[in-house]
Amino acid sequence: MPTVDIKNILSTFVALEPKKSWSFKDVTRSETTALTHSYHRYPAKFIPNIVEKLLNDFTSEGDLVFDPFGGCGTTLVESKRLGRKSLGFDINPVAQFIAEVKVTPINPEKLDIEFERLSISFLKEKTVISKNHLKNERLLYWFEKKTIKELDFIYSKIKKIKDTKIKKFFLCAFSHNLKNTSRWLMKSTKPTVDKNKKNPQTVSTFLRHARSMVKKNQQFYLNLKKDKNLQTPAKILLRDSTKKFPLKNNSVDLIVTSPPYVTSYEYADLHQLTLLWFGGDNQNFKNWENPSNNFIEFRKNFVGTSYKNKQKGEIGSSIGLDIVDRLFVLDKALSKDVSNYFIDMNLAFSEMYRVLKSGKHACIVIGNTQLKGVDILNAEVATEQMLKIGFKKYQIIKREVPNKMITPWRDISTGKFTSIKNPNKKCAYEYEYILVMEK
Repeated sequence: MPTVDIKNILSTFVALEPKKSWSFKDVTRSETTALTHSYHRYPAKFIPNIVEKLLNDFTSEGDLVFDPFGGCGTTLVESKRLGRKSLGFDINPVAQFIAEVKVTPINPEKLDIEFERLSISFLKEKTVISKNHLKNERLLYWFEKKTIKELDFIYSKIKKIKDTKIKKFFLCAFSHNLKNTSRWLMKSTKPTVDKNKKNPQTVSTFLRHARSMVKKNQQFYLNLKKDKNLQTPAKILLRDSTKKFPLKNNSVDLIVTSPPYVTSYEYADLHQLTLLWFGGDNQNFKNWENPSNNFIEFRKNFVGTSYKNKQKGEIGSSIGLDIVDRLFVLDKALSKDVSNYFIDMNLAFSEMYRVLKSGKHACIVIGNTQLKGVDILNAEVATEQMLKIGFKKYQIIKREVPNKMITPWRDISTGKFTSIKNPNKKCAYEYEYILVMEK
């Protein structure tokens, strides 16, 4: 194991100044949601401009780009757009589903015809409503009975579509629309009921977003066709990236990833509406029944949960061990969560090193935070872990986070995400780091 200078790592981060060219402050929302990036809401998305810049800096057309924490597929979409083959993993079936739809261009003429047919069917046809959703207590908690019936009406029409790609496309639009039509507080990423929420018209809301997606698909398709990238491979698999990757040694040209944050199992909560609705549909969503019916078990698989029984010595970072020890005095359970998070990330970094080609780069977009008053130096810990594994530091970039698709606030006492109205709040992610490491 290489010798690592801990003081040098810490002093390096203290001395870092934000690089204005990496903040992308002047980038408009229409640019960050271009093409298929706006298909579905997703927490903590990193903007496509970061990926684009890294791809241009470190790859050539035809290279293989890998994202072990693929999320909703931002890395894959940008890779395909620029003619780079790409592969992503994610442990969350909802993330995998969204990413798969986003990287799948559909012939615009075919999609237009199906959208028109679907729209007309809502006006002319009637259908028998399934009673299964009306029996689900958790769905009844989040939705009005009337809304469930309206959603089931839309869902039944989509399921009749024969083309699998087009059917998944509209199911993605349906999934995005679930939060809009539920009792879930719109501005909250936490599962919070809004007692005063007035639900919009279910069908018209769905059609509005689906129509937007149809336009974005056309842009994506024509963009890829013009640049001859329609057939460029882009695939995301349902995988646990804390376990051995199903990839050969030295097979990847670039890694670009934004790992989940500490207490990342909260991400599971954010997708429960989709899991609840699709979980009983084994024809279209195989193997979704267990996570939707046994939500606690589903959360246990996420990075850094206290359910995992691991030893502190596996962290691979003196900085991380110190953070865990300081947290232990304040909150033993939270200390275990953070310990397991560092252990899981160390395992993932080891696999990244194995599959990356010699002389190539791994780019990790990661932010620091604070829990119980303790600074959680994720970036410093990751740097130490990667150096000990064998990576060499190529560049560390500090960037200001002008807008994240997740609440930047945490409760000082609990360490959990909270709203801007909480007087006990603290900004969690003002800056983030891009660790560019070389094998």
